[in-house]
Amino acid sequence: MTIFNPRRLAFGVAVLAASTLVADAAQAAPLVREHYSVTETFSFDDCGFQIDAQRTFGGLFMLKEGRGGDATPYLFDNYWYDNVFTNPETGAWFRHSGNGLYKDLQIINVEGTVYRFEAIETGRPFQIHDSDGNLVVNDRGHLRFGFTVDTLGDDNLDNDVFVEGSFELLADNGAHPGFYVSFCDIANDLIG
Repeated sequence: MTIFNPRRLAFGVAVLAASTLVADAAQAAPLVREHYSVTETFSFDDCGFQIDAQRTFGGLFMLKEGRGGDATPYLFDNYWYDNVFTNPETGAWFRHSGNGLYKDLQIINVEGTVYRFEAIETGRPFQIHDSDGNLVVNDRGHLRFGFTVDTLGDDNLDNDVFVEGSFELLADNGAHPGFYVSFCDIANDLIG
């Protein structure tokens, strides 16, 4: 299970699936501006044991028109989330939560449908509390990073292909221990 996900696609995909990206080139308003909120439950065993999860997330998602005549939209996501992960065998649980702002800063066409993104994420995007309420991991501050995506020539973020090995951390201002940890290591330590 991956903790960090460039472009927060998991949050924005549902909004985009129902949206048509049509706008006048001179229009300054966002192509898409949606408040979203989702609650779901699911189970998985990626860490070697059964984990039941309850996830709630929401925020304000926007797509803004590409620059310089390029159709690739800029993504903004002012988000929050709260996840509770439970080991059903023991009843042990922990809370994974956060809030922050993701923003594409620059999108450069590399060639064809391949684009290089530079983006930031600010706020408290990653916190872990154990079942006693103790803060175990606390991210805060500002991350600046770059990555490359093949958009496959359409406006559907759902099928974008992240180019393996293209992620580059450009700046880490603040404290971001959660950026460098494995979800399964945390799960095994707290509820395994």
